[in-house]
Amino acid sequence: MPTLADLRRALGDDLAQVSSGRLPDREVSGVHVSELLDPTPYLEGGELLLTIGIALTGHTLQARAYTTRLAEFGVAALGLGLGPVYDTVPDSLQRACEVTDLPLFVVPAPTPFLTVSRTYWSLIAQAGQEELSASLGAHRNLVRAAAGPDPVSAVVRTLASAVAGWAAQLSPDGEVLNVWPRARRRAANHLAGELNRLGAGPHSSATLTVEGDIVVLQPLTSRGRLAGFVATGCPPPMRTSARQIVLTACALLALQAEQQRRGTAGPRAARACVARLVLAGYLDAARALAVECGMSAPTSRVRVVALSGLTGGATTEDVLDALDTALPRSLEQLLAAADVDEIWAILPLSDAPGALQCLERVRGLRAPDARLLVSAELEVAEISAHRPGLRRRLQEMAPGTVCDLARPQAAGRSAGPSLEPLLHYTRSDLIGAVTAYLRHRGQWEGAANDLGVHRNTLRHRIGTAMRVLDADLDDPDVASTTWLALRDRGLA
Repeated sequence: MPTLADLRRALGDDLAQVSSGRLPDREVSGVHVSELLDPTPYLEGGELLLTIGIALTGHTLQARAYTTRLAEFGVAALGLGLGPVYDTVPDSLQRACEVTDLPLFVVPAPTPFLTVSRTYWSLIAQAGQEELSASLGAHRNLVRAAAGPDPVSAVVRTLASAVAGWAAQLSPDGEVLNVWPRARRRAANHLAGELNRLGAGPHSSATLTVEGDIVVLQPLTSRGRLAGFVATGCPPPMRTSARQIVLTACALLALQAEQQRRGTAGPRAARACVARLVLAGYLDAARALAVECGMSAPTSRVRVVALSGLTGGATTEDVLDALDTALPRSLEQLLAAADVDEIWAILPLSDAPGALQCLERVRGLRAPDARLLVSAELEVAEISAHRPGLRRRLQEMAPGTVCDLARPQAAGRSAGPSLEPLLHYTRSDLIGAVTAYLRHRGQWEGAANDLGVHRNTLRHRIGTAMRVLDADLDDPDVASTTWLALRDRGLA
């Protein structure tokens, strides 16, 4: 909107300033004509009020009450039309305007009030045209930035410039991914707690105050799923045109997120196929597919991670998206297969510590009620045999718990014989034989039927297992501790 100074310059001698001193930098919300002593019921504040002074008597008390009423209501200025009632400004009115700090103008005869009104609306139209032109330029700059080599950072920088403030891109959890200017990172970091407090989601936006700025939070969505947030801050008030620019930037960043998702969907699907083949025991096929897709073949020794029990609206795709963002570049080829409520991942031993830290962090942020189970070190060829036991152990866990089967057993429990000799025995499946034998409490026939072998074959394997373990599995103490050790490691 035009200011008093703008209106004064545009009208020249048709609107002369009476009050001394520099004009205040006030915006004029309208031009209103009234001869009432109390026109405030018909005003909103910010107007240039024009009058010829019919109701003004020239008395000091009346003039003081009149100008005080206008100033307290927020009238921008008073304009007295000379000619019909007063040839000059009454001294009482001029002094009252100076006391109440109400700018006073005169409209000399024969200038009609309509000239002031028309000039005001002409300035409004001109300002609107300039704002529209600036807004179109900002939209063009955003589109040009989105087509550049680093679209996300470029859009954030262009958005900050367009609103004369700052802008940031946030992850769904509130982590600051991009911010411009960089000096406003502290303000952007403050928004993570606000997102948790507000419970912001893919269909909600918010406006709040941070460090004196008006901050607008808009979600980025991709196929109805939350892909992050855009935060835009500027000194108040934020204009409508600035909010429209924010929406354009959000649309461009959401499009970029969808393109990125499509770019990762193919490689993720290929890794999922390799992971499913490994989990099902088709190791040769998994290695062949990995080589065909340009991936590294599964290593011989791995750890298996299972995540189950997602609640609160989180999906396995959300967790995998968060993992893609959180995992370091060295773990971009994570072998993971997702079902409706489960994720199974295969970690090479060299990458396991870093990947497990990321998994636990993502679980805490995206699915705090989920169960996370980490197997002990396994031969990749044995995963399919151990998976049923791992799944049973996963289902027995309480919601929101993490279990690492490679950690020492709970204090107070007898450790029993070490299972390592059985795990490293490669001539036959001693783990399966011992598990079936203990499950059937030493009954040869039932255990052999479970394994699909002759009972004499089972007898030979159990004898070998006792010799390898240097322990008697018919001893109740040994049998119980061995069974618990198998359960702890997800093998029984």
